[in-house]
Amino acid sequence: MSDLSWALPASIALLAALLVAGVIVLVVRARRRSPRAIAAASEARSAAEEALSRLDDAAIALDVAFEAAGDDEAPTELRRARAAALRGRDRGFAEVAALATSARLPAQRRVDAVRLRDDLERRITAASTTRVVLSEWTRTHGSPASRVAAARARREEIARTSGDPARLLADTRTRFDDGEWADADRADREARAALVRADAALNDPDAADAEVFEASVALRRAERLFRAVEDAHRFLVQAEENAAAEVAAAEAEIAEGLEIAVSRPGECAPDAAERLHAARAELRAAAEGLPRRPRTAIEVVARVRETRDDALGDAPSPRRRLEAARAALPGTLACARAAVAATEAFADAPPIQDRLRLDVARRELAAARSAQDAFQALASARAAWHAVTD
Repeated sequence: MSDLSWALPASIALLAALLVAGVIVLVVRARRRSPRAIAAASEARSAAEEALSRLDDAAIALDVAFEAAGDDEAPTELRRARAAALRGRDRGFAEVAALATSARLPAQRRVDAVRLRDDLERRITAASTTRVVLSEWTRTHGSPASRVAAARARREEIARTSGDPARLLADTRTRFDDGEWADADRADREARAALVRADAALNDPDAADAEVFEASVALRRAERLFRAVEDAHRFLVQAEENAAAEVAAAEAEIAEGLEIAVSRPGECAPDAAERLHAARAELRAAAEGLPRRPRTAIEVVARVRETRDDALGDAPSPRRRLEAARAALPGTLACARAAVAATEAFADAPPIQDRLRLDVARRELAAARSAQDAFQALASARAAWHAVTD
């Protein structure tokens, strides 16, 4: 009886302690998931994104500074530091993107974001320090005049290898509607303006390293934009060759899809037939625009094929789904490639969200090119395209 009289209060005390501990755990978990915790995690992630933007700017500026100084002549230690800065920047994009998809608790996401922001700040400091050391090295090696001469040589090389953009634009003007070559025309105008800025900096009688750096920024932009003119012209010419056949093939695929949607509606999306009818109307409009609007037609084909896949789901047989993926992949990949190239060409210190989307597009495009599975390649190509166009 004495044992029982002792055990009962002890059991009650233990139960009370367990209840209190359970309440504390629930309160802590609630706080870690509270709106305040979610807001704190979002604020910390924004701070990490802002640090990534500054790291990207610092890495680009360091890369340009090496080019302006004559990167082939810089000491090995400095070249390694530049490579480390660029790798750290690239890694930072993947790390910041992972914060947005993290499934951890808000309080844990905040800790992760703060830790990453601090790490990004260290990378910024390292990149800035490398640039300072590079500037010191530059002042004791070579001369501003030699670096101006090297920049002028780069300018002439860019002009020589630009692929005659004037001829390419003249060709597109005569063959295609204005909207088909608007990006190429803009790229050509901005590239020539960049060359003018570079010339102004290099022709300054008192040109020094600051002017060489300014000219190098402009030359890099001009080179990128001239390449965009070539890419846009190539896409247009390839689209012209394939558009009619692609539209016809897609129309047949949509007709087959409508048969499935009507005969087996339970296996498809509820609005499958309606979406497929709209897709067929888009294709017919694209066909009417040929041959003056081949780029638009290829983009329409890529979109309606995605609509077909979403509307039908797994209703078609595995063999038909594989055939559809293989048919859709080349055009979708071409659209994604063209969209990423255009975004890269016109990107000039964009907001961090645009930089993150472009980074996602680049990674998805690389995944699409390397994938052996047609379904995975198509999914990655579509993800890359949506990342820079949605």
